[in-house]
Amino acid sequence: MKRLITILLSFALSFNCFAENVASGSKSAYPHDDIPALTSAPQGYTAFYINHIGRHGSRYISKPKNEDITLKILNLANQEQQLTPQGEILRQQVNRIISLNQHNYGQLSELGKQDMQEMGARVLDNNKTVFSGKHIEVLTTTVPRAIASANAFLVSFHSLYPTITIKQQPEDAQTTLRFFEYSPAFENYKESKSLKDLSKLLEKSAQTKLMSQNVVSKIFTPEFIAQLDEGIVGIDKGKIKTHEFTLALFALYQELLSFTPQLLTNNQLDFDAYFNDQQKQWLTTVITVKNYLQIGPAFNANGIQIKIAAPLLLDIIETTDNAITNQNIDANFRFAHAETVSPLATLLELDGTTQITDAIDAYPKYWQAEKIIPMGANIQFIFYKSQQPTQPILVKVLLNEREVHLPIKTNHYPYYEWQAVKQFYTQKLISLGIDLNQPPLAVLKNLN
Repeated sequence: MKRLITILLSFALSFNCFAENVASGSKSAYPHDDIPALTSAPQGYTAFYINHIGRHGSRYISKPKNEDITLKILNLANQEQQLTPQGEILRQQVNRIISLNQHNYGQLSELGKQDMQEMGARVLDNNKTVFSGKHIEVLTTTVPRAIASANAFLVSFHSLYPTITIKQQPEDAQTTLRFFEYSPAFENYKESKSLKDLSKLLEKSAQTKLMSQNVVSKIFTPEFIAQLDEGIVGIDKGKIKTHEFTLALFALYQELLSFTPQLLTNNQLDFDAYFNDQQKQWLTTVITVKNYLQIGPAFNANGIQIKIAAPLLLDIIETTDNAITNQNIDANFRFAHAETVSPLATLLELDGTTQITDAIDAYPKYWQAEKIIPMGANIQFIFYKSQQPTQPILVKVLLNEREVHLPIKTNHYPYYEWQAVKQFYTQKLISLGIDLNQPPLAVLKNLN
C-alpha cells in the first residue's frame, strides 16, 4: 500500500505540471475565452484567401450506452435501498440527462451552435480583406451535426454570399473528410489487439480502481459496492464492475460540457460532488487514450493513423493553388470530425501534435486533446499577398484560432512562404509512400 501511495503521489505531481485547469480531452467545449491577439501581417501584405478545416461544435451524447449502464446500476441500488442521499440525487440527474438527450443523440447542441456562429463571425471580422463576395466553397460530411455546424458558422456570411450551398462527397467515397473509413490498413490498426490492450491497461489500472472506489463510496452503500466489485449484470449480458460504472458515469460528466450553463442550471445538473479535480484529470486520461492511439501520434507520428490524412492535405494544396491562380474564390470551408482534424494536425506537425511517449499513462504531458481537438476544433490556413506582385505569397496557420509553428524555416514567424510550405508537405507525402497521381480512394486502399 505504501508503494502504491508513492506511485500515485508521484503521478499526481507530474500531472499537475501540465494541467493548470481541469479539461476533458476531446469532449472539452471550444476554448474561446482566451484567444490571443494575432500577429499583424508583414508590411504591404493583406489577407486574400482562407483554407479551413474544422470539427463540428459541441453535441449531444452520440449513443445511450453510458446512460444505460449508469441508470441500470443506480436503479438496481435504489430498488435494494442501497443508494446514499448523494446517489439518489445522481439518479435523478441521470434521468434528467436522458430526457434532454432523447431524440437528440449525436445532434449539435445549443452550445455547439453558439460556438460555431461566434467562430464564423470572428473569422469574418478578423479577415475583412479576404471576403470580397466572390465565392466560398463549403464541404461537410453527411453527418447532420457537421452540416448543422456549417450552417451555424456561415450565419455571418449570408449577406455577402446569398447563394451559399453546402456540398458533400458521395456516401461511399467521402475521401476528403472521412478518409478514416476507407483504409483497410487503418481499420486493422484501429481494431488491433495491441491497441485495445493498451486502453484496457489504463481502464483496469490500480489508479482507476482506487479512484473508482472513492467515487462510488459517495453513491452506494458498502454492501452494494461489494456486489459491484464482483460485477453486476449490465447491458448486452455483460457484467458491470465498479471501475466500469465509474468510467460510464464520468463519460456522462464529459457530455455535460456540451450543454449551455443556463441549461445546466435550469436542470440542476452538476457532477462536481462526485469527482474531484485529480479524478477528473485521470479519468479523462483513461477515456481519451483511445484518441491518442487511434487518431493521435501514438508511438509513431508518421504511422498509418496519420498517413490517412494524405487526401485532405492534397486537397488543401490543390484548392490553394487554384485560388491563387484563378483568383475567383475567397475561402474553402470544411466541417467534419475529430477523426479528421487530429491526423491532419499531426501530419502537418503543428505545435503539440507529434511528440510520442513509451509510457502510455504519461501521454497527456505531450499530447493534449483539449488543445488539439476540442469541440469545434479548427485549422485555418490564411493566405497573404503583397502589393508588389514579385513578392511571394505568405501563409499563416492557426490551430483553434491560435498561431502555430510549421516545421519550415521562416524569417517572419508566424508567416511562411507558401511555395516552401507546399514543397515541404509534398515531399513529406512522397517520403511516406503516397502516390500523388493516384485518386484518393486508391491512395487510402494502398496505404500500409
